Amino acid sequence: MRPGADPAPLEFALLGALRVQRADTTVELGAPRQRAVLVALLLRPNSVVAIDQLTDDLWGDEPPGSPVVALRSYISQLRKLLEPVREKPSLLLSQSGGYRLAIDPHHVDLWRVRQLHELAGKHPQQAQAHLSNALALWRGEPLADLPGPLMERERQRLSELRLTLQEERFALDHSADQLPELAALAAEHPFRERLQALLIRTLHRSGRTAEARAVHDALHARLVEHLGIEPGPEITALRHELDPDQLPSSPPHFTGRQAHVADIARALTDRTSTGLRLVTVTGMAGVGKTALAVRAAHALRPDFPDGRLYADLRGADLVPASASDVLADFLTTLGIRPSAVPQDLAGRSALFRTVTTGKQLLILLDNARDDAQLQPLLPGSSDCAVLVTSRTALPGVPSVLRIALDVFSRQEAIGLLDSVIGLARRSAQHSDAEHLVEACGRLPLALRIAAARLAATPDQPIADLLRSLAEDREGLAEQVFELSYRLLPPPLATAFRRLAWVEPDIGLASAAAVLDLPEHETEHLAEALVDQALLESTGPGRYRFHDLVRAFARRTSLHFDPTERSTAHHRLLALLLAHARTAFALAVPGDPVADVFGAPAPHPVFADLPEARRWARSETPAAVALAAALATLDPDSATLRSAVDLLIALSPLGLGAVAGRAEEAARLLVATALHTGDRAAEGRARFLLGTVLLGRARLAEAAEQARRAAGACQDAGDPAVLRQALNDLGLIAQAQARHEEAIAAFDQAAALARHLGHRSGEVASTANAALSRIRTGHAEEAAATCGRLLAEPDGTADAAMTAYVHYVLGLAHRELGRLDDAAAQLRACVDRAGPAGDLDRESAARSRLAEVLRLLGRVEEAVEEATEALRLATRGGRQRERALAHLVLAHAVTARGDHPAARTHAAQAHRLLSGLGAPESADARSLLTALATADGSVTSAG
Repeated sequence: MRPGADPAPLEFALLGALRVQRADTTVELGAPRQRAVLVALLLRPNSVVAIDQLTDDLWGDEPPGSPVVALRSYISQLRKLLEPVREKPSLLLSQSGGYRLAIDPHHVDLWRVRQLHELAGKHPQQAQAHLSNALALWRGEPLADLPGPLMERERQRLSELRLTLQEERFALDHSADQLPELAALAAEHPFRERLQALLIRTLHRSGRTAEARAVHDALHARLVEHLGIEPGPEITALRHELDPDQLPSSPPHFTGRQAHVADIARALTDRTSTGLRLVTVTGMAGVGKTALAVRAAHALRPDFPDGRLYADLRGADLVPASASDVLADFLTTLGIRPSAVPQDLAGRSALFRTVTTGKQLLILLDNARDDAQLQPLLPGSSDCAVLVTSRTALPGVPSVLRIALDVFSRQEAIGLLDSVIGLARRSAQHSDAEHLVEACGRLPLALRIAAARLAATPDQPIADLLRSLAEDREGLAEQVFELSYRLLPPPLATAFRRLAWVEPDIGLASAAAVLDLPEHETEHLAEALVDQALLESTGPGRYRFHDLVRAFARRTSLHFDPTERSTAHHRLLALLLAHARTAFALAVPGDPVADVFGAPAPHPVFADLPEARRWARSETPAAVALAAALATLDPDSATLRSAVDLLIALSPLGLGAVAGRAEEAARLLVATALHTGDRAAEGRARFLLGTVLLGRARLAEAAEQARRAAGACQDAGDPAVLRQALNDLGLIAQAQARHEEAIAAFDQAAALARHLGHRSGEVASTANAALSRIRTGHAEEAAATCGRLLAEPDGTADAAMTAYVHYVLGLAHRELGRLDDAAAQLRACVDRAGPAGDLDRESAARSRLAEVLRLLGRVEEAVEEATEALRLATRGGRQRERALAHLVLAHAVTARGDHPAARTHAAQAHRLLSGLGAPESADARSLLTALATADGSVTSAG
């Protein structure tokens, strides 16, 4: 080296054994502890690291007798090794009671990894190359063999970073070529859910779905057996993604329409078009629209490997299905947690379009009312296809194919008879068969029922059936229904009438309750009705009526015995309420509200909460329909209260998928309670209505109902529901920033919970009140309250509630300026919320923790926490938390000096927060303005 010339820059490598090189020469760095000093400074480049901090980094709680002397010795030796020709150090500087390593971070491999990671996020098309380059910088175990607490923490953190990069790289490429490496890595980390999810998804998309399910089931078993927890939302969603299939069973004896099936297949699989592939099938009732659509959808299964969605839009009903409710069902089927489903129709529709992007889904929308009902249900991706049936023409729907379905041709109608009664029998009576076809108007529904009647009486001549139809002067469909009903044996006729009082569909257990028969006998009767084409099988153990057949069966029931309706309703109510009470106790353990619902089911019906949720998802639509029906039939007091209790019991398990109908039912129940003067029923019904409105983000209406519910429950002496109503009032007031009102309501709710012995309710309301006290300038009082809750012998009831109390305590310390204490409490929240499966709480806590760490000057840690908060919020589908995570991350990377990344995150935060009408959008705009000013440019916040 020429005298006086600057030496080649040093290159520092942390991602393996520590290595420092100048050109091609490796610098010897001395003893392990001395090398650890260098690493401690490299991890904070260009920042002053205090001597006390270095002492903690190297020795923790067991420093040597003279740590300062030891550190000075290490620093002196490092200076000689790093700058052997300089008289005055320019790299390792003494400054303000500590030391600073003055280097360009570009010469540190860890910084280059972070830079490549950010580039991967900003430039998706080059993301795989950037991630691969970042991973190539790893040479082995990071910081191998270096002593001290900091080294151990950093080894774990850097190993976690490497895993994250590997996961992100695998997420970009689901090809089968990745499977050997991915499977090996997943085997090394059997409890890491994201890695297991990538393996499951890659297996599935490689056509190895059975293996994917096996990996999923093995992971589920490991988590339950070894950790005592259920898989998180990503794995749960993935199980549905493997093959979400809501299609009804393929119709039996499907004949004819082959040209239509082929046309539908061509239109829905033509991927040359960039627009949405949508086919409409329209026609009158009974013409076979649903049968054709379901048959075509089943034939298209291989073309849509990501799943098939189905919804009966009930367009012929007086009140059709709510598009918002249908979207909630679709979103949860596709893996979005119920709590993450937006409350408004526009939000649900937007999230549905996002979730379906890139997925090859077939969506069957059956029995649509009109264009307005359909529009929010359409996906935004051309990878999806939509098949719609309707009795109306739907002129505003952008269809690539419109099929106006007519009655069968003569040949198709004869073909249906052949498939049901056999070619030989039909041929022997060909003339009569042709007359029967015409007598039925070649209407598929009528003809199918007539054919089923003939199949059930193999010795009956077709001419006899023709005479029966000729003698009946009623409408065509009614003639066929009446004739088929008259020929049913008594047990089957009874089942036909009574099951018609269950809607929209019928589970086997519900059918057995209505008929007061064992399930095996009930199943025999139901399948016999399916054989007669009077009932449809939608899947194992589930049935439904065509709406025309149901209407006929109900008229027949009322004529035969007017008490049948009441008997069916009360039997179904008893079954559903007992099961719902058991499910409620699993969802909200210890809540005394369960006691007001009466006795639980006589024997265990659910193995665990997930099973209870699956039951609720299947049976809630029938429960809502039953409650609405009972409310209109002048029920006695006990029946009215039970109907209300049924829906209250189901509410913590999720009414979101039927929220529109639940609101209608709740309003009917309130009106009936007012009419009868039953204050207890009124209080519960208003509480139910308030809960539904709160879930739909209609805060003012929810508050009014909760206030009236509290008054009625107070009058009726119903403290358990009164506590719930008061807590809801507090939540609503808190959301509207009326914190004094919130505190008063929460304090009353907590006192009632204490009186009722409801520990989790007491803790929840007390912590809620503490949160509002922080907002009103009483953070010290809030901190004391949370500290008391954590210290009390009874604890906080469960891990999720403990996490919440730590969260509120962290916010209190933050408000009081105790940043170290705030960080400790928020970290405690994260540590408990994650294992408890509380994704929303973990995401919120990480965002707040990131902000505190930034204020503490721990910028890199802040960026890491904010990044993880954003990942969790995105995974959970919570737009507000996602927006706040973007905002916190924007501030953190600004502190790091990365203005391009800061602008990206601030713009995202502003867009999301503005859409939500959140006040924090002003903060995002201010940050964008500051960044533009600092960079000498103009940046739009729009």
